[in-house]
Parts: sequence; structure tokens; C-alpha cells
Amino acid sequence: MSVILSLAFALAIPAGGGLVVAQQNAPDPNARVNVDDLQKQALHEGESGDADDAIRDYQRVLTLRPEWEEGWWNLGTLDYGASRFVEAEAAFRRVVAFAPRLGVVWAMLGLSEFETKKFDEALTSIEKAQTLGIQDDAEIERVSAYHLGLLFNRDGQHERATELLLKTFGRGVVSEQVKFALGLALLRVPLLPEQVDPSREALVLGAGEVVAAGPDALKRFPPFLQAYPNVPYSQYAYGLALANAGEYDDAMVAMRAETLLSPDNALPWIEISRLERMRSHITEARMAGERAVALNPASKAAHEVLAAALNAAGDKQGAAKQLGLAEQSTRVRETPEQRIVARYETNSAPEAEAVTPQQDADLWSQATREFSSGDYSAAAVHLRAWLAKNPRDGTGWAMLGLVEFGLQDFDSALIHLNRGEELSVRGSAASIQQATYTLGILLIHKGEFERATDVLFSAWKTGPLDQSVECALGLALLRRAEIPVAAETAESSLTCAAGKVATLLQESKYDDAFAELEPLIKQYPSMPFLHYSYGNAELALSEFGEAAAQMRAEARLSPSSPLPHLRLASIALREHNPADAVTEAKRALELAPRSAEAHYLLGRGSLESGDNATALRELEMASNLSPGSPEVHFILAKAYMQAKMEEKAEHERATFSELNEIAEKQRSQRGRQIYAGPRETTGITTTSHGPSD
Repeated sequence: MSVILSLAFALAIPAGGGLVVAQQNAPDPNARVNVDDLQKQALHEGESGDADDAIRDYQRVLTLRPEWEEGWWNLGTLDYGASRFVEAEAAFRRVVAFAPRLGVVWAMLGLSEFETKKFDEALTSIEKAQTLGIQDDAEIERVSAYHLGLLFNRDGQHERATELLLKTFGRGVVSEQVKFALGLALLRVPLLPEQVDPSREALVLGAGEVVAAGPDALKRFPPFLQAYPNVPYSQYAYGLALANAGEYDDAMVAMRAETLLSPDNALPWIEISRLERMRSHITEARMAGERAVALNPASKAAHEVLAAALNAAGDKQGAAKQLGLAEQSTRVRETPEQRIVARYETNSAPEAEAVTPQQDADLWSQATREFSSGDYSAAAVHLRAWLAKNPRDGTGWAMLGLVEFGLQDFDSALIHLNRGEELSVRGSAASIQQATYTLGILLIHKGEFERATDVLFSAWKTGPLDQSVECALGLALLRRAEIPVAAETAESSLTCAAGKVATLLQESKYDDAFAELEPLIKQYPSMPFLHYSYGNAELALSEFGEAAAQMRAEARLSPSSPLPHLRLASIALREHNPADAVTEAKRALELAPRSAEAHYLLGRGSLESGDNATALRELEMASNLSPGSPEVHFILAKAYMQAKMEEKAEHERATFSELNEIAEKQRSQRGRQIYAGPRETTGITTTSHGPSD
């Protein structure tokens, strides 16, 4: 959490040393200390990271100096960072009294209220922060926007939630957290993420991935609807997307389908009335509008759409009446639709609250027995019930993921194994390897090959699944989005051989890797991504000529992949040939228009070619798409300096320094020597306390 001091308040610490306070916890209980000295001590402790001591001393000073505005702010941020949300809320209420026009203070008050489950108050506070504006702290702005999106959705304001989340996070790589919130909004689920039943999380995340696709969302709907048929409000959302694209006939089909899925809701009938009026079917538009009003007489939109239909039919008096009723319809929070709540909410019945430690242990034992015996359906039921009471247990989430993998619910399994890894998994080396291996192959199945390689390599040589792990690494190297097959086949022999290459490359044993790769390429001359792997290894050794030859061979074998063109652009830059870098980066962008790395390489090449305007445009786009990449911020700082934009350059340099420190730690842990392109942030913020703990 960044601390806004001089920017937030123009404060002067009161002069004079007359006020004194007894120093607690001192060896001499009668000792007294000057408040000014204690104030300086508190500031020093806070800046030094001594949170507990700083909180104690801020409290002592503020008892006698309650007018110290900066002190209340600092105490609030320290309490918030220490997860002392009740205390943080109290401190920020004091700051709001001092600075009622400062948006960042309202934001922090709202975030504290959110954590203490005062959701209505949090909605009011964070919305006020957005209205006032949150200057000078992008982190707090993003975190508060995320929470406000959740609160809009909980309040039934699903469209506002979607608009805010896309405006704040839609320009770059959208995190899983934001996708989940977008999915809740699309499906009109008035719940917070932690209230959603684990069995529904893959559905919600899938819906969010559709929304997060932006301009490509319309293409994402058909496979989503095929995977999740008959889901309320999915056809409604598809119909809206079709209507926005001008495909009115198809939009009408989708809305008609939604009336079957949501027979008691006015929303699809409102849209049907609009569509019929646009198609000059005035009678049908009026009938649909009347149906919408009958289903929801309090809906302003229903009265307005009926008024428009009546006006088009020449019934001016009837239209005026409906507009009058629309004006009388004040927005009140709608009662949550119980069928939707029941469909998505995790089991939180009152009787489930009174669980003794022994009952909790018995439920866990029952689930583990069912898991061990292969009774995955029963194990899933009992694990979900157990996790409702133990949501911070990584082992439980990992076991649920393994159960769902056994049930072939791969999307849910990936979500829950990911969560298990984040929270940490306990157990024997063999069981941890099993969970890590399964996570790795699910990442392969989803096409996340780089992360799958890192995950699988961490599981190699740690248990009895070493051979399986190595073969799975081969699938990642060959970039084949498959689940490994158990039977021995020619294909599995190839993937296992590729896996051996992958392990050698991960260990930087390049000569041994080349010795394995060369016969593979001879045996499988048309196999995609063998040349790419060979070229990456040569690139790591700075053998640019051979690396480029391998990448050109890969480009011929994989004409739809941007990867070889990205590497050719990188090689051209390292050989000080910006013209070729620009050419290859443009080819990559034709194949992957939202590739952060392609925009970055085109920006670098343009900068070195003297085309500053293109360089700034492309590097800014790369920064939007991959805000966590230190390389992008470094080159963008250079571009800003050349453009005489010194303030922006300084900001980019500071961002680079912060991100580069993190990236260096990650590189040392992975032992990577090959440039892998701009790195993406996976969360919403870098604050110590995330937005949905």
C-alpha cells in the first residue's frame, strides 16, 4: 500500500514540546517522553516497516494529538496492511472528517468497510471515491474499482459492474479475478466471489472470459453456449452482443431462447420489443413491451420500451402515460432472484454453521476415503462442504481439483488446483507431486505452455511420477494442448523424447539437448515446434545465425504461429538490425494483434529506426497489455526521454526498477536464460493485501 503524505495533506506538525505522554512498555513505568519525539519515532517505524511498533506509537500520539491528520492516515494504512480492518475503518473515518474531498481516503474507508462486511456502506464510500477521483495512486484506484465492480454486481447493477471493470482492466491482460467478476455480471449473479459454489466457478470464469475478450466476445459466445447450454442469462447476453453488432435477426433468436430460460424476467422482453420496433414490427413490439411491464411493473426500462412502441403505433396518449410511469419508477435495489442465488450460492445454511471440530475432522476423513477409493462424485460433495468451512486450506482445494480431474471436469479442476498451489499444499512428496503434475497437464490442456513447463519442472525428480512429468514436459515443448494418454503409442514416444529435451534445456545442458533434438528433427522433419525449441536454445547461446535459421524453418512449418516471428524480431534487434525487427514484429502482429511482445518488439525496432511516433504508440500499447513487464517500462522510459517527455520517463524508470527487482528473483528461481518476452501481471495490484483475500 503506497502512503500518500505530502500529496494528500498540506500539514504542519504542531510546534512545541509541552505535551508529553507516559511511554508504555518502557523499563521505567514513570518515564515520560516528548510527544514530538514519539511522533517522529512513529513515522520512522512506519517507514522502516516496523508495523506493530508503529501502530502502537501512532495510537499513543493520537490519543493526545487527535488533530494530527497525517497520523490518522498513516495509522489507517498500517492497520489495513496488517488486516486490522475494524481499526483501519475507524482511522479512515477520522481522516474523512478532515479531508472530505479527498477521493483516496473515501476509497480506503470503503475497502476497510468491505473487509468488515459492511457492503452497503462500502458501496457508498467507494462510489464517492470514484466521483471525487483518486489522484496520484493508481494501485488504490484499481483495487477500489475492482471492489466497486463486485459491489455493483451484488447490488444488481450488473451493467454498471461490467462497464467499470472493462474500463479499468480491459485494455491489458485481464486477470482471473476480474474475469470472474465479469462472469458474475454477465450471468447476473448477485453474489460475491467467495459466496459462489466451487462447482459453478468454471462456468462463471468461462462467462468472464467471453466478456474479457472485448471485440472478440461475439466469437466466444457460441463455444461457451455449447459448453454450458441452458444457463440463465447466457442467451440474453449473447442477444445483446448480436444486437450491438447489428445482427438483429440472430439477436431476436437469442432473446426468444432467453424467454424460455428466464420466463419470469422482463429483460428479454424489453430487448425483444426494441428489436421488433427496429424491424418495424410495431404490433409485436407493443405486445413484447406489454409483457415486460406485466412481468415487472416497477421497471423503468419496461415502461420506456412500451412507450416507444405505443408512440410508433401512433398512440401518443398511451405513450405519455407510460413515460409518466417510467418517471415514477425510482431505482430501488431489486430483491435478488432466488433461483439464481440458489443456483450459484455455496451451501451456507444455518445448520451448517454449527460444526464441531470432530464433525469437521470426520467430514474430511470421509472425503479422503472416498477419494482414495475412486468414489469421486461423493468425495466432491463432501469436500465442497468441508471447504465451505475451511476456505483457506490449500490441500483441500488441491484434493477437490484432483477429484474434479477424475470426473473429467477439467475447467473446475484447473481453478481449484491453482487455488491449492496459491494457498500451499501439504502432504507426502508423492501426493504433492501428483497435484503439481495434474496442474501442469491441465495448463497444457488450456494452452498455457510456458507456465505449464515451470510447474512441471518444479515437480520433476520429486516422486514416483517423474517419467510422467517428463513426458508431459514434452507436450508443453511441442505446444500440444492435450491430456496425456496412458497407452504407449508412437505419439507418446515422441512426446517423451521431447520431454527429455525439455528437461535438458531447463537445466541449461544445451549440448546434450542438441544431441537429442537433432535425431528427432531428422525423424520428424514436419513436426511443429522442434525447430522452435532448437532455435531458442541457440539463441540462449547467442548463436544468432543458427537460431534465425531454425526460426525461419519453424515459420514455414507453423504459418499461423507468431512465435518464430517474435524470435526473429528479437534476434534482429540483438544484431542491431531494426528494419528486420520491424518487419518480423509486424508479421507477428498480423497473427496475434493483442500480443504484448509483438507491440514491444515493434516499438523497440521503431525506436532504433528513428520512428519515435510509432515507437511511443507501440510501447504504450505493450504497456497496457502487459503492465507487469519491466522490459517494456525500461524501453518506454527511453522513448519518452527521446520525445522530451521527462516526467513520463521518470515515472517509467521508477516502475521498471520496482518490477525488475521482482523479475530478477523469479528468473533466479527458474534459472531461465532465454528471453521470454514481456511478463504479464496476474493480479490486480502489487499491494500486500490483495483485493479478494
